[in-house]
Amino acid sequence: MHSDGIHYQHLLPHDDSAPLLSLYRRSIAAVDNGLYSATQRHAWTQWAADAASADAQLRQGVTVVAFADGSAIGFAQLCPLTLINMLYVDDGWQRHGVGKSLVIQLETVARENRVATLVTRASDASLPLFLRLGFQTVRREQVVAGNGVSLMRTVMHKSLMPETTTSEP
Repeated sequence: MHSDGIHYQHLLPHDDSAPLLSLYRRSIAAVDNGLYSATQRHAWTQWAADAASADAQLRQGVTVVAFADGSAIGFAQLCPLTLINMLYVDDGWQRHGVGKSLVIQLETVARENRVATLVTRASDASLPLFLRLGFQTVRREQVVAGNGVSLMRTVMHKSLMPETTTSEP
């Protein structure tokens, strides 16, 4: 199933977003019950229920898509350029470096745009990845979905400014 032929590209205006919405739903459905209940996962997937609205959001900011064997296997978005707004990897490709590569690409875009600090609102599923990539916890927050279901996530940030060292005379 896995190949070394993973490539990444920006979502282009003529690209079909339907495969990304399907990937989004599959990624959430695969989240461990210990992190989110079936009710919470269902509420979370409702963002993609309105395909036109979800498509419009995917086309904002910068969305990077990972492909293998011609199929989308992950995507991540900066929107605005200071916020990693989405990061989703197909269940069969999780823990193979796809999410890490997507975040690193978004960090590069942010640096190119002179962003000093990158922020994300990490799900409990993506929290370990963001911690490994040097993001620091700011606070936990509760999100209430349209149907009244609560989900927890962690606001995190990472400085993109180069470390400066001072030398003593």
